[in-house]
Amino acid sequence: MTQSEAALFRHLYESYYRHVFAYCHRRANADSVDDLVADVFLTVWRRIADAPTGEAELGWLYRIAYHHAGNLWRGASRQKKLGERLESIGIQAVPLVQDQVVVREEVREVLVAAQNLRERDVEILRLSLWEHLSSEDIAGVLDITPNAAKQRLHRARKNLVSEFERTNRPVAPAVQKGGEQ
Repeated sequence: MTQSEAALFRHLYESYYRHVFAYCHRRANADSVDDLVADVFLTVWRRIADAPTGEAELGWLYRIAYHHAGNLWRGASRQKKLGERLESIGIQAVPLVQDQVVVREEVREVLVAAQNLRERDVEILRLSLWEHLSSEDIAGVLDITPNAAKQRLHRARKNLVSEFERTNRPVAPAVQKGGEQ
């Protein structure tokens, strides 16, 4: 790269970074914006000899950003379709790291709330949620009728919701309904 090409790149970057960032921010999720902007300026670096000057500069940068955003959208669409295909044959797709962090925080909050429940409620919730047992199977484990198991599970879920409300945590609508009846 010549000195004049390096100076042109510096000019484009310093003059239009905010515009390119805003353009990308409007077209991609927050986690992808920085990578998208970096890809745009990497392409500018590689194609600096093709860069126009004057009024056409921003349009050229937007065109590059548009192509990179399109690649991002197509990749996300392919990933979603692959996840759907995997789920249709019984394979769960690996969740994104940020989704795993959110889930871990939610699980931690549930465990904190569950510490204040009676042991009987905790046990029936464990059998249902962690062991994935049906009401009939829970009834067998606890030596109670299936109807009693359903009632206890419903009561335990309501108690868990009450504990969340007591700690002023927002409760998802599905949790408030008590889950599967």
